[in-house]
Amino acid sequence: MDIQLLMEAAFNLTRSEFWIRKNENLTDRSALRKFYRYRRRLLKKEPIAYILKKKEFYGETFYINKNVLIPRPETEILVEQATRVIKTPAQVLDIGAGSGIISIMLAKHTNCRVTAVENSKKALYVLKKNITAHNVGDRVTPLCADLFPPLPGKFNVIVSNPPYVSEEEWGELDPMVRDYEPRAALVAGEKGLAIIQRIIENSPRYLEPGGKLLMEIGYNQKQRVRDILKAAGFSSIDFFNDYSRIPRVAFGEI
Repeated sequence: MDIQLLMEAAFNLTRSEFWIRKNENLTDRSALRKFYRYRRRLLKKEPIAYILKKKEFYGETFYINKNVLIPRPETEILVEQATRVIKTPAQVLDIGAGSGIISIMLAKHTNCRVTAVENSKKALYVLKKNITAHNVGDRVTPLCADLFPPLPGKFNVIVSNPPYVSEEEWGELDPMVRDYEPRAALVAGEKGLAIIQRIIENSPRYLEPGGKLLMEIGYNQKQRVRDILKAAGFSSIDFFNDYSRIPRVAFGEI
């Protein structure tokens, strides 16, 4: 499948055109050279999303490069649950927006305006590019800041897919992840909870009464995250499983 995708990209073919023409002799030498360049990168275990600079998420295609995480199916759970709780015109804060997949999908599927905060200027470029490509500039505002906006403001919902991999887990990750994806977007301290704790502890200052926090968490962090949410004053705490039945999204209401 990866080879097919590279062929389609190199020779500028749609899926249907590939199957119609797959037995033809190759005559476009420029496209063939491009395919071989792609293939060399693939053989070095580089993720195909970085080679093609795009990735599908929630039925949409997003621009991706090595400065942002590759969207994963687990994050769809976060989008689904956030979509469920945004019932009225809402102000949403997306912390660590990265490529903008969460912000953009919420803007498209709910009646909300999103402030998309990203600390990395290189990732912010990707975020802005996707906002423009998806024509949501009137509903998604990109902002360069460290987790929270520098100016005071209140939000109805805060969402985040923060770094939550521990230092120990980092060394055990698949080389396709460890060698290519941005470490700062994955690793958060010895136990993987450093950023999660900062977000939870500071969120009440940015949430309206009744405001909600939803965030993606690691596979073994449910109990510790529950404790941090309780200590910060959150109620109605709940967790939602991913497709492997692992608690993946934490929810709390202030």
